[in-house]
Amino acid sequence: MRYGIVIFIQVCAALVPVTGQHSIPKQTVKQPDWPTRFHDIPIIRLDLSDQERGFTLNFPGQIARFTDGSREIIMRYIQHPTRQLHPAADCLRGSGYTVEPQPISRDRDHGLWGCVLARDGDKTLRVCERIHDRYGNSWYDVSSWYWSAMLHNDNGPWTAVTVAEQVI
Repeated sequence: MRYGIVIFIQVCAALVPVTGQHSIPKQTVKQPDWPTRFHDIPIIRLDLSDQERGFTLNFPGQIARFTDGSREIIMRYIQHPTRQLHPAADCLRGSGYTVEPQPISRDRDHGLWGCVLARDGDKTLRVCERIHDRYGNSWYDVSSWYWSAMLHNDNGPWTAVTVAEQVI
């Protein structure tokens, strides 16, 4: 058992050089072509809240918020691996919601989504997220995406999509 712990520590130590942050000057961040439809439904771009604008200050990419009339859709265009991309569950907990993990969901295009139910008083949201790249690769949780990007020395770009809808 003692040797197992030593091996684990050595593996973690070996990974330290690949876990550093990639940083790029903000002015080099490409402006994405945001979609006008999501799953064949027209979407309307919304203004970011003050809190969301604050997240964009050092974010290595762009953030946009949309609605299709019943759901809120947040898209984050990411140019480099970053620890600044957080799971929706963490943000919801930080906002006072109780979060309950849900089974992995599959959309009509067979994409996998990580989902949670978020409750705050009488309000319940179903929030699902996934990250994908331009080559068809996708991840349904932020941690898997981050380690894949870091260990494969991938420089993106990626799009993280978070969809929140009220549960009645």
